[in-house]
Amino acid sequence: MAPRLTAITTCKGRLEHLKLTLPALMASPELEVVVVDYDCPDGVGDWVRATWPKAKVVAVSDRPVFNRSEAKNLGAAAASGDWFFFIDADIRVSETFAQGVQALLQPGDFLLADPRPGDLWGALVVSRTDFAALDGYDEAMAGYGSEDVDIISRLLIAGVREASFPSLNFGVIPHDAALRTRFHDLTDIELSASINGFYRTAKNDLLRQGVTIDLEGRRKLYAEVVRAFATPGGPKSFQLGFRQTFIPGLTVDAILRYDLKPTPKSK
Repeated sequence: MAPRLTAITTCKGRLEHLKLTLPALMASPELEVVVVDYDCPDGVGDWVRATWPKAKVVAVSDRPVFNRSEAKNLGAAAASGDWFFFIDADIRVSETFAQGVQALLQPGDFLLADPRPGDLWGALVVSRTDFAALDGYDEAMAGYGSEDVDIISRLLIAGVREASFPSLNFGVIPHDAALRTRFHDLTDIELSASINGFYRTAKNDLLRQGVTIDLEGRRKLYAEVVRAFATPGGPKSFQLGFRQTFIPGLTVDAILRYDLKPTPKSK
């Protein structure tokens, strides 16, 4: 019988964290566990196979830059459960989580951690059906963070309801910020957050207008945003055409225009 819930965790250079967090996931017999070895320099896939043979390992090579979205999507593609639980390698999960969350899995809902501190923003429980309808995480996004905020926004736009699961007994393994960006081309976390935040805002505004973009189109849009942020002083405005309509005597171009102003820093 296929498991109802699959835990998916990804690893690139986080083997020491996974050694501390994987045991709790493996302690739940009702939970399938998928570990994604995303070209991990620590050989995490080999360690998982030798230490936890019941876990399912997905391994890819030739990925020097960490694409968190692709890694999570690879894990989902290998999962057998009707529901997916995405959890980072540096999060200790309560051993009773899998048993307690079963009653909370309701069609049309997705679940976020409650309480939800910053380190638990990536913790997400979502049905296979709703995840597939969105084509999963957006692999056009690069750099550290924001892929979790993006998929939540798209779930809400699609009409999936937000619910929660208790996370009081979860724990976070502390580490420095440099470890977060170790395998990214852009190591400036604030700049990466600005680029990804604006990209997902523009892309999801299009989605609200009924415009969907395939992966190639999203990559082009992301590249445009990156170029805009690379201009001296950063972007001042950004325009995005999304519809052209022809009426007698007129061609009407519908355009989203964004004016970008730096937020004053608090003293």
